Amino acid sequence: QAAKMAAMSKLAAGVAHEINNPCGVLLMKLKFLLSIADEEQLSSRAISTLGVAVEQTERIQTIVDSLVRFSRPTQSMPRPVDVNEAIGGALARPDLPASVSLNRTLSEGLPQVVADPEQLQQVIVEVLSNAVDAMPNGGTLTVTSQLLPTAPGELAIQIRDTGGGIPADFIDRIFDPFFTTKAVGKGTGLGLAVSYGAMQRFGGRIEVTSERGVGTLAQIFLPATAS
Repeated sequence: QAAKMAAMSKLAAGVAHEINNPCGVLLMKLKFLLSIADEEQLSSRAISTLGVAVEQTERIQTIVDSLVRFSRPTQSMPRPVDVNEAIGGALARPDLPASVSLNRTLSEGLPQVVADPEQLQQVIVEVLSNAVDAMPNGGTLTVTSQLLPTAPGELAIQIRDTGGGIPADFIDRIFDPFFTTKAVGKGTGLGLAVSYGAMQRFGGRIEVTSERGVGTLAQIFLPATAS
């Protein structure tokens, strides 16, 4: 897994560098055309087409940004972090559909973990987003935090959904760069790969188990600081 990550990181860095500049120029030119649309008396059809072009170019930029994050991870600034605060911040960021009900059970008095707070929160956001996406018709999202009785000194963030589950032949590939089970245009396949790398830097890990027709459980494990 580490060798695969290193090879894909090198490829991603090269691709991102080659795409980033021309993509920026293209977006600037498209937005300029939109700004003079009335002056040039462009038809509503032409304006609509330009709007779609801007939207899709911005999507390319989003993918390139993901490539950059994957190939050159943000400098970490680890410090003691309250896991429940990180979970609360993550839950406040994504839009939770009305069709998804949230069960939140966070243990009180948990020891802190040493991590970069922004990166840890982003890892939680990524896992939460995947869980919500797995329930397009609604369901239950359960988020818990606890010290593991079976592993003293280890803290777990558990995120469970009631979606359709991940096929057994896909479960071993979900952390592979560019692998995604989402529809075209719905994901870059880099979110979990970036999260995997971040957790390694914090001395933690992510484990995912899933059952078709029942749902998926993602667990984020981190070593707890001494009390």
